[in-house]
Formats: sequence, C-alpha cells, structure tokens
Amino acid sequence: MQIKTFHAHFLLQTDSSNQERIGFSVILDEDETPEQVVPILRQKAINIVGKKAYDFYQDRRILRDECNHLEKKLELLRKEWDATAEFLKAQGLNPTAPSMPQFRNLLTAVTVESEVIHDVNDEEDDYDSEDEDDYDEEM
Repeated sequence: MQIKTFHAHFLLQTDSSNQERIGFSVILDEDETPEQVVPILRQKAINIVGKKAYDFYQDRRILRDECNHLEKKLELLRKEWDATAEFLKAQGLNPTAPSMPQFRNLLTAVTVESEVIHDVNDEEDDYDSEDEDDYDEEM
C-alpha cells in the first residue's frame, strides 16, 4: 500500500485554558513517508500558533530576575566606586573625585520631535511681500 495524500491535525495548547486545532493535507512525494512528514508538520503548526502565554510569563520572569541581579551588582559597584572616591579625597590625591553617575531611566529621556511639512505649491499659506502689495491694490 502506498499513501499519496496525508492529513495531519494537531491540537495545541495556547494557554492554560485555550486550545487551537491546526491541520494540514499534503501530497507525499514518492520518497516520503508519514513518519518523516509528521514531525515537520507538527513543528510548522507550533510555529503558526506561536509561543504559549506561559512561555511568555516564564521569559518575563527570567528577564526580571536577570535585571534584579544586574541592579544588585551595579549597587555593589557603586559602593566600591564611592568608597574609592572618598579614599582619594581623604588622602588628598583627588579632592574632586566624583561619585558614580546614576544610570536610571535613560530611555525615558528620549523625545520625538514632530515635523510639519507644507506643500511647496500651496500659495495660500506662503507669505511674502508681494501678497501685501496685492492686498494694498485691492483696497
């Protein structure tokens, strides 16, 4: 027996309470078997549905933990910097040794400027001295 047309359907969990059914109908090549095609189709279905919400929460937790770790590390480095600056001031080696700068919320300082573009052929909005002359002649 040779299978020519193959139907594969997958029920994928999208989050804790939702599922999605994805199905494919394929015509197998002469050298393909269903056993070879099913893993490829399963991965294709997973790629279409995307990550589960749980995976996004896990990624968020991992990134939050990493940020907390880096903030603690930065705080330790800040204390070492400040101790070094105090030492340099106390010894008279560098009386103007600065404290470590603050690196918080740097991205929120970025602003986007807006730009208004006028059509160069729009003569009503353009003002020049000839407009005044035309106005005076009308009066």
